[in-house]
Amino acid sequence: MFFMAEAALLTKNLSASSHKGVISLFGEHFVKTGIFDRGLGKALNDAYDKRLIGDYGVGFTVTEEEARDMLETAKNFVQRLKNYLERWMEEEKR
Repeated sequence: MFFMAEAALLTKNLSASSHKGVISLFGEHFVKTGIFDRGLGKALNDAYDKRLIGDYGVGFTVTEEEARDMLETAKNFVQRLKNYLERWMEEEKR
């Protein structure tokens, strides 16, 4: 999800040096502008939070159900951004 968000940002000549920066720019330039709905921005934020828990959350775990839900969310996120990037590339060819 992070790399797809980075790719989308590149279509606007934007980049960030951190995960939080990517999330912030994605929200500002894609969610707030209406290119993607708020749910997609929330999904990116939630995935980042779950990653932090999984990597650094001492005493915290991500359940199998949470992981399965996040996987489905990630598939949807990636597909929607893939569609956006494909449309963007077609427009760039014109």
